[in-house]
Amino acid sequence: MRILLIQYQMLGDVLTSTIIADQLKITFPDAHLDYLVIAHADALVQHHPAIDGLIKVSKFDFDKMSGVISLSRKLKHKKYDLLIDAYGKNNTALLSLLSGAKQRIGYHKWFSSLAYTDVVKNTPDPSIYKTGLALGSRMLLTSPLTKDVQWHLKPKIYLTDLEKAEGKKWLYQQDIDLEQPLTMVSVLGSNKNKTLPYAYMAKVLDRFVTATASQLLFNYIPSQKKEAQAVFDSCSAQTQQQIFIHAFAPSIRDFLTIVSHCTGIIGNEGGAINMGKALDIPAFTIFSPWINKASWNVNEDDKRHLSVHLKDYRPKLYDNLPPKQLKAQAIKLYQQFIPELMFGDLDRFIKENYSSVMISSK
Repeated sequence: MRILLIQYQMLGDVLTSTIIADQLKITFPDAHLDYLVIAHADALVQHHPAIDGLIKVSKFDFDKMSGVISLSRKLKHKKYDLLIDAYGKNNTALLSLLSGAKQRIGYHKWFSSLAYTDVVKNTPDPSIYKTGLALGSRMLLTSPLTKDVQWHLKPKIYLTDLEKAEGKKWLYQQDIDLEQPLTMVSVLGSNKNKTLPYAYMAKVLDRFVTATASQLLFNYIPSQKKEAQAVFDSCSAQTQQQIFIHAFAPSIRDFLTIVSHCTGIIGNEGGAINMGKALDIPAFTIFSPWINKASWNVNEDDKRHLSVHLKDYRPKLYDNLPPKQLKAQAIKLYQQFIPELMFGDLDRFIKENYSSVMISSK
């Protein structure tokens, strides 16, 4: 049996949809499973035991209908028995239709009856799947294939022992002491309306360092150096001494090897946090005021993985506001998300995940 799973992009979605691959290999253990992803996302799925092959594509494959048609011809030669379209947009629906796969599963959209043989509604039952609706909706795509859906599956990232050793070597080269607590900071969101104000983030880091004496690594890319520096400059002198601001990973895979050695990861919700969770690193997540926390609070138990949202503390700000309006007011709402609101939960996260390392490092 040959299976094709499509999750064209983004990084977080590519990682999240690996649980579909896990379920498919449980249901069809002898199947050959290919995963179609945007090329730069392959770093997240390397060595994944449920994925037998990667089909790496670029945005040019989907920008025009001619690109989709050309790609479909290549796929048709592989003679897939089953296709699951987890991306669910017009271009991947067309690709699904033209792929020649005998069974094609996708979400209910206006074009679904044309593209797929099986259609599911993107509404997971919260009584069955209680956390991370983004995961629940993906598992629904496997429901036409089995009555034994493993709703507990979570995304995982797999590193080799050699990669972990390389990550440790890199940290030593940065003069980081692995006998002391080390924390990755998702210091910036993917854009401004997903980024806690710099002065607020600095206060969070000040409290965190005072409580843990942790060394801090900032997750950013060279083009964001100015913004990362602005957060650094807003921190206290004590906190600045703990930040290795010039130490950043040159690639996604390098970042993963580094995070695997961290005591925890904290900061803005996004790809870095999701990668940390997939490596089973304790995570303290700060959600943007306009993002639906129920969709992305993956694997949370309020201990090892804990998240905070403005709505948790000031629910009246959200009375009768539709999602589009929340997004438009994100910057204004962020001003209401003062650090003191989350300090109690931050302290609880520290107690659960840093007490033992703080004691052993003294």
